[in-house]
Amino acid sequence: MLTEQEKARIRKTAVKAGYCITLQTMKRYFQQHRRARETGDAHTQEKIEYHLTYLNFHHERGLLMTGQYDKLQEVIKNW
Repeated sequence: MLTEQEKARIRKTAVKAGYCITLQTMKRYFQQHRRARETGDAHTQEKIEYHLTYLNFHHERGLLMTGQYDKLQEVIKNW
């Protein structure tokens, strides 16, 4: 579970970036999430998922949560 301090840091990062996320950052998140899932690092997964939810990337977050990383590549090709 994320602490309030971690949530505040994620929100601050989102505000600083203008509530946007670059394609490179999204790809990096996918890789980090996959690696975290493989190693059992639930905390990192939760941080990435929280950030995507805060930015209203609910579809992408859902794909990450279910481990559909191949489908994510198709989604971001259409950006």
